[in-house]
Amino acid sequence: MDTSPDLDRALDALYAAFSPYPLPARTDVCDHCVSPASVQAARAAPLRMLTASALDAYAWNAVSTWGDIDEFKHYLPRLLELLILEELDGYLHAESLMGWVDVAWRSWRQVEQEAIVAVVRAWWQVTLNHYPRDVDVMTMIEIIADGLELDLAPHLAEWASHNTETAARHLAWLVRDFTMSVADDTGWYMLLDGWIRGPASAEILETAFFSASSPEVAQELSDALEIHRVWNRR
Repeated sequence: MDTSPDLDRALDALYAAFSPYPLPARTDVCDHCVSPASVQAARAAPLRMLTASALDAYAWNAVSTWGDIDEFKHYLPRLLELLILEELDGYLHAESLMGWVDVAWRSWRQVEQEAIVAVVRAWWQVTLNHYPRDVDVMTMIEIIADGLELDLAPHLAEWASHNTETAARHLAWLVRDFTMSVADDTGWYMLLDGWIRGPASAEILETAFFSASSPEVAQELSDALEIHRVWNRR
């Protein structure tokens, strides 16, 4: 996947922010959960050269049965990079890995917090510009607003400013999926609910519908618009 200058800058800052956490000389692992070959693979190359296959076992076992939080911080920049590039399976690993960030990231050094915010913002931009994604748009929203507890409003405003078919297809998917969601009274969820049902989302869908790249995409957008109209007749 081609990367953007914003993503490249955010990743460089992320690596720099977490560079004080070197790979420890030895690591503690659960011998029943992690093989010596897996440990060796995760330590066999410089951090930015480690592949998704080399880190897959670590992604499954990070902190809980492999190493501590400082070792997690060592690997974190590469793990996030591989997730964003969809080389590491985001469907399997994004929520669990970001869960370890959510636990205590507000107590981390300021430069680390700023790097996390910047790379998640860049990840959001990548999401809006590519469809489909391993980490779907609702999961991204949950990472941003529920896990990291960041303000969702500017991310929705950015979505509204993306006059692209990919951004509209994400919205069409979410409109169809959101009807099956369980109601939630948290502030970010109510904000999202109001935004999806509002005029900004309808405009995104309508604009993309009239310039759809294929009949299949036009149908996706038309279906989502119909759901939106039904909501507004209630």
